[in-house]
Amino acid sequence: MISKPKFSILGGKGRAKEDVVAKPVSALTELPSELKQRVASFLSVSEIMKLTETSKSIRSDLDLTVVSSPLTDRASQDKVYQTLNTQQCFATVVPNQESLPHSMTFCCDIIRVKCNGSICIKEHNLPVNQSADDLKKMPFRRSKVAATSSVSYAERRIVLSFHPKPNKYYQFWIRTDGYDDDEDVLRFENMRLYRTGFGANSMDYTAYQYDVKVQRQRRRGYAGRGHAVR
Repeated sequence: MISKPKFSILGGKGRAKEDVVAKPVSALTELPSELKQRVASFLSVSEIMKLTETSKSIRSDLDLTVVSSPLTDRASQDKVYQTLNTQQCFATVVPNQESLPHSMTFCCDIIRVKCNGSICIKEHNLPVNQSADDLKKMPFRRSKVAATSSVSYAERRIVLSFHPKPNKYYQFWIRTDGYDDDEDVLRFENMRLYRTGFGANSMDYTAYQYDVKVQRQRRRGYAGRGHAVR
């Protein structure tokens, strides 16, 4: 048997458990749509989805929208990366500053390979010049981590979410383990970016992808020069 809490989140002593659950939802239902969306903006996507299941009124007023598109274009959804144990920027994303989404989620499928690695999304101040080259220039260490995940050859899918902020843009970095083996690669397919927002927010963004080219490191006893990974 589940005992009743001594104190409820609403204050007071000895309230019934159903009051603790029901009354906050009831109070939220009475708020204007704008305030409901403001409250929901502090929640994760999964928490918002659960909240919309509690009330038709909340679901209607939040007007939750999820939009999906290729990271840049359909021709660039599938890539093979090899960075030889270094961090390399493979994409940048600039959210539309006039219609920031609640969250962005990068997803892709991993094709089974014999390599581990990591993906990291870094947050930077948005520069005045927003050319593809300038957005890539910011060093890996001079930024805040927005989301990160290790990648194992046993995994099948990557899902990384972050909350875009005003006057910020985001770099996507990848690192693959290994030094000089043709199998030390990560193959991503169906790279997509999901945007979650409220109302008629367009949630547009600008994105660029970059070739990952790393100088191969010399093997011991190898006298020749390294060559760039294509």
